[in-house]
Amino acid sequence: MTDFHGFHLDQFQEDAINAVDGEHSVVVSAPTGSGKTLIADYIIDKELQGEGRVIYTAPIKALSNQKYKDFTSEYGEDKIGLITGDLVINPRAQILIMTTEVYRNMAITKDSVLDSVSYCIMDEIHYLGDFERGYVWEESIIFSPTHVRFLFLSATIPNSEEFAEWVKSIKGHDVTVIKYDVRPVPLKIAFYDPDIGITNLKEISKKKELDKYPRYEDAGNKRRFFRQQRVQKPKPGQLVNILERQGKLPCIYFVFSRARTQEYALTLAKAHNYLSSEEDRRMTGIVSSSYASLSPEVKSLSSTKELRECLTKGVAFHHAGLLPDTKAIVEKLFGEGLIKVLFATETFAVGINMPAKTVCFDGLRKYTETGFRYLNSKEFFQISGRAGRRGIDKEGLSVSVVNRSFDEIKKIELFTKRDDLPILSQFRLSPNTVLNMINIHTAAEINIILQMNFFTFQRLEGKKDQMRVLNTIRRRYDSLVKDLSKMGYIDSEGKLTQIGMFTTQIFSEEIEISQLFAGSVDFGLDEYQMLVVLAALTFEERREVEFYDVTPTKAIRNLEKMIRNHPYLKKGDWPKNMIRMTAIINPVYQDKGFIDILKNTNMLEGDIIRLLMRLLDKLEQIDRATDDRDLRHKARNCKDLIRNCLKGIHLF
Repeated sequence: MTDFHGFHLDQFQEDAINAVDGEHSVVVSAPTGSGKTLIADYIIDKELQGEGRVIYTAPIKALSNQKYKDFTSEYGEDKIGLITGDLVINPRAQILIMTTEVYRNMAITKDSVLDSVSYCIMDEIHYLGDFERGYVWEESIIFSPTHVRFLFLSATIPNSEEFAEWVKSIKGHDVTVIKYDVRPVPLKIAFYDPDIGITNLKEISKKKELDKYPRYEDAGNKRRFFRQQRVQKPKPGQLVNILERQGKLPCIYFVFSRARTQEYALTLAKAHNYLSSEEDRRMTGIVSSSYASLSPEVKSLSSTKELRECLTKGVAFHHAGLLPDTKAIVEKLFGEGLIKVLFATETFAVGINMPAKTVCFDGLRKYTETGFRYLNSKEFFQISGRAGRRGIDKEGLSVSVVNRSFDEIKKIELFTKRDDLPILSQFRLSPNTVLNMINIHTAAEINIILQMNFFTFQRLEGKKDQMRVLNTIRRRYDSLVKDLSKMGYIDSEGKLTQIGMFTTQIFSEEIEISQLFAGSVDFGLDEYQMLVVLAALTFEERREVEFYDVTPTKAIRNLEKMIRNHPYLKKGDWPKNMIRMTAIINPVYQDKGFIDILKNTNMLEGDIIRLLMRLLDKLEQIDRATDDRDLRHKARNCKDLIRNCLKGIHLF
C-alpha cells in the first residue's frame, strides 16, 4: 500500500501498516506532525470493515474528548464510543475511546469488552515513564489479553527497542519498532534575554559572566561605581513585539501558571491589537455567533468576559480551569488563524493538533508537589514540537525566556539539546492490583505476573541481580498481602472477603472508600454526607483557593471526628477538607445549578466540573462494587444530584 485516505504514504507509515497487517504490535516513534496518527486511522478503517473492535487510549480526558469529536466526524456517531470513567457514550460501539486508566481497570478485572478487541492504540506512550501515573500504562499492557495487539505512539522513545523487547517477552508476539526522526518542519531552538534579545545560551552565559564584575561609568572627572542589579524578568509583550516585527507570529506562549495566562493575555490585549481590519471583521463575526450559543450564566463569568476582551485584539488564553465551551471557542479561532498570541498551560501541548509558527516558554521551571524543578527533555521537546506548521512554515521556532540572574545555564543546556530521556518503569503495586490478582489468578500465575513488569526487565543484568530484583517485587507484594489480611480484605485461606471483593472495583483511594462504605464500622452516611466525604477525598489542594460559604454542621464535625479516630483512615490530611467541601456540595444537594457553586468559591469553573465528574466516577464504582441495596440507592441518588447540577453545561 502506497496511498491511504488520499495521502501518499511515507516509508515509515508504509512499514508500520505492513507490520499491522502481519498482526504485530507496533511501536512508532516519530515527531509531532509527521503523520503517525495515519497508522491509527488505518487500523480503525481495517477493523470497521469486519467485526473487530479497536480501543484508543489517551493520557488526558481533553485528548479523549477531542479524538471522540474527530472520529465521530470521520466515521459517524454510531461507530464511536467514549468512556472516561465519569462519562459513557455508546459503550457498545466498535471503536471505543477512553482514558488509559479506564483501559487499565478493564484489563485488570478481565472485562468481557476486551474479548472482541483486536487492537489497542496507546497515544503518548511515553507517559509510561511518568512518575505519578506511569504504572497505569504498564499494568494496562501486563494485564491485557494475549490476543490484543498494540499500536504505541510517541514523538520520541529513545529506548524503543528495549520497550518493544519487553512487550514481546510478556505478550508472546512480534513487536515491530518504527523510528522516523525527520521533522516535517525543521525546529530552531533559541532563547530570550531582555538585554540581548533572541539569542543562544552561549551568549547568555557570556553575559552572565560579565554580570559578576562591578560596572563603572565616567561622569566628568569622576568614575562612578554601580553595583550590578539583578536582571528583571521581561514582560511577555517585550518578546512578542520582537516576534511580530520578525514575522514570527502566531505564537503559543506557554506559562506554567493558569492565573498568569489570563493576566498576561489581558495585559497584552490592552496594549496592542494584532488583527488586520479583515481579520477583525472575521473575528467579530465568529465571536458573536459563538457567544450567542452560550447560556446567560456562562456569559456572566469573569473568565468568559475577559476572554472576549482579549479575542477582539487577536489574543487569547487556554487552560484546564476554563469551561469546555470556552476552550472550544479558543481552539476554533486558533484553528482559523485569528489568534496571533495564545497564552496556554502545558495541557495544550498534549495531543491537541494545533501548531503555531513559534512556541515561547515563559520560563523553564515548573511547580510540582515537591517544589519547583526544571523541565526534562521530554517535556521541553513535547511543547517545542508545537512550533512549525506543515505546508506553511519553513521553520518552527522555540524561544525560552531565560533569567540569567537565577537560571542555571548548564542545566538548561542539558535538556534543550535533544530528547534522550528513556522511558523508565514506574511500576508499583497498589491494593487494588493485589486484590484483583488474588481474585482472578492462581498462586502460580501471580508468580509469573510479578516477573512481567518493565522494572524487572530493565534491571536484569545477571542471576545475582535477577534474584535481588525479583525479591524486591515479591517483598512488596507479600507486604501488601499481609497488610490487607490484617485489615480484613483477605481471609485465612487466602481468599477475598466481602470488603476485599468490594475493593476490586474501586480504582483510586480504595482503602478509604472501602472502609467508609464496606468496612466493619458503620458510618451511617446519608446522601449529603456521602457527597461531602467523597468530595473531601477527591479535592486537590491548590494555592489561593478559597471557600466563602461553608456550613460546619454538627453531623459533619462528628463524621470528621469518627474518621480521624478510625485506625485505617486517620493517616491522611483529607478529612480537613470536609467542612470546606460543604461550599461545593450544598448547592448540589439543594438541587441548585452549577453557577450557584461559583458564588461560594474562587475555584475555577473547569476545576469544579472536574471535581464533580470525578465524584460521579467514584459513585459509579461504588454502585458497581456493592451488594447493599440501600448503599446502591444512595449512590444513584447522589449521581442524579450531580447530573442535575451540571444540566446545561457542556462537559466536553
